[in-house]
Amino acid sequence: MKNQLLIIVFFISNFCFSQIKAVIFDKETKEKISYVNIWIENENIGTTSNENGEFLIDNSKGEILILSSLGYETMKINLKEVPSKIFLIPKSYELDEVIVSTKKESKEKIIGKFQDSEIGFYYATEKNPEIKARLFDYDTSYLETPFLKSIKFRIFSDIKNAKFNIRFYSVGDNGQPDKPIFEKNIIGISKKGTKNLEIDLSDLNIYFPDDGLFVSYEWLIIEENEFNISIPTQDSNERIKKTLYEPKVGLLPVSKNTNSWLYKNGKWEKVDKFKGNSPKPYLDNYGILAIELTLTN
Repeated sequence: MKNQLLIIVFFISNFCFSQIKAVIFDKETKEKISYVNIWIENENIGTTSNENGEFLIDNSKGEILILSSLGYETMKINLKEVPSKIFLIPKSYELDEVIVSTKKESKEKIIGKFQDSEIGFYYATEKNPEIKARLFDYDTSYLETPFLKSIKFRIFSDIKNAKFNIRFYSVGDNGQPDKPIFEKNIIGISKKGTKNLEIDLSDLNIYFPDDGLFVSYEWLIIEENEFNISIPTQDSNERIKKTLYEPKVGLLPVSKNTNSWLYKNGKWEKVDKFKGNSPKPYLDNYGILAIELTLTN
């Protein structure tokens, strides 16, 4: 009995020592920062800070903890030196050009139109922060409707009030997402079930860049987004237990990947083709975010 007790205590101790728990603050305002993207460099380990700026992460592998949030400088910390309170530094920006324009909202243009029937696959991440991004190329016709008015996603969620984040990026020299063009989180909240979710952007005064615009969907690795499922395995009666982070977002199948990127483990990369048991017409094709943008003047 004593040996069993020692084993249990040893296991619990090891578990505690392989976890980091901390709270993230704004260095200037001392306010807690929600939904910070956190991962361990070169490892498939990551998480997101919750509404109170708190996070818990496994530190049994790797050496460097990286924290990234819109509006703040990216921070790297040695895993052995992570404090219980972390202070991120707000970014300061130098604007190359200030665009002065008065919104009239007398015209509208919709780009990226999709039909619900076109979507046969919904994607959710399992354990680590991920961002999927879709490029919208610029067209001179957008001069008549240069502001983003609203954005629409096709969403499927198994839980109520699942949260996700929207980010907008400029286009880099290598064609991948580059700098954020709006430095605040835009949080979407999904009801349970399958539906189109439209988010009003009209008060944000986001201007469509003339070099193109990346629209991205970020999963938040927070407790209230967890959904546990059991999946049957091939050629076996056993089932695999998985934890997904909701909500799932609809993808459209395309034969060529010219505008779809994935941010994972701290870097952007082109999305891969669907393989294995993927449904038709996704098999051997690529998936892009089903997004409709409404532009206005």
